[in-house]
Amino acid sequence: METTEAADGRLGVGLRQYAAARFSGVLRVDGQPGGAIYLVDGGISACQTSGAPSLEVILLRSGRVAESDWNTAFTEAAIAERPMTAELVERGLLGAGEVEALLRIALADAMFALTCGHVDSWTETPAADYLLPLDPAARAGWLLAEASRRRQMLASFPAPLVSAADRIAVAPASVLPGRALGHGQDEILALVDGRRTPRDLAFALGQGLYETMLQLTRMRASNTVVISSRGQAHAPPGPAGPTAGDEEHDETPGGLPRRRRDRPGSSRAGGTSRRSFAANIRMLRPRSEGELPRETP
Repeated sequence: METTEAADGRLGVGLRQYAAARFSGVLRVDGQPGGAIYLVDGGISACQTSGAPSLEVILLRSGRVAESDWNTAFTEAAIAERPMTAELVERGLLGAGEVEALLRIALADAMFALTCGHVDSWTETPAADYLLPLDPAARAGWLLAEASRRRQMLASFPAPLVSAADRIAVAPASVLPGRALGHGQDEILALVDGRRTPRDLAFALGQGLYETMLQLTRMRASNTVVISSRGQAHAPPGPAGPTAGDEEHDETPGGLPRRRRDRPGSSRAGGTSRRSFAANIRMLRPRSEGELPRETP
């Protein structure tokens, strides 16, 4: 498992600095898997990464919320200019307490995925809306501690460790007629084909990356699955970043790398336009968010 201490330490120091400064905005993280961290007054309200399923994917893929119900709620939230979380609760699709619990779980899972990779740099951008933000936002220290606890749990099993980018195969000796594994492992085993990674399986099953990796780690320890090959981490979401000529490099107060897209005189500097909530919410949901990502070839 690629738990690079540099990624966690570098990003962790930065997030603690932003928390102390009560920063509000978005950190666009470059690296593998990379992603975006949404901060409100120093707290973290959302984390988007291609390395772990979002709450939308988890709800839809697991069948917790029907896709037709989700689409209706999404449309009505945009028309009424109300938060998606409020619409889900109003329609009885999720309970109020359940929404907060699920958002915390998904947020912790995304931060876990982000800190298990490596971080090249990040860009500060203005505050932006997110489809399902956690309110109130989580403390950065808690999220980082939880990500560290999860990595330590996985590391407590005998090596080789399972990483999010490994290709997983069924161990030949584990295929026995009528054998039932239980604890969700049968569902995982049914999708293991030697090509899918733990990340692929998490998206396909609609469950967290850490939960999937923990189960696979237990299955590997019991010789149910094997690591067939070591793969590369998936690319971060969103369009490709600007070229070197379009950005400036400077440092955070702690000397950490930071890239600023906007410079004085640039047409984009300070040029964020105000849109209605309805317009914003339509922009929030990427087309691929509810779709199953392609399997690793």
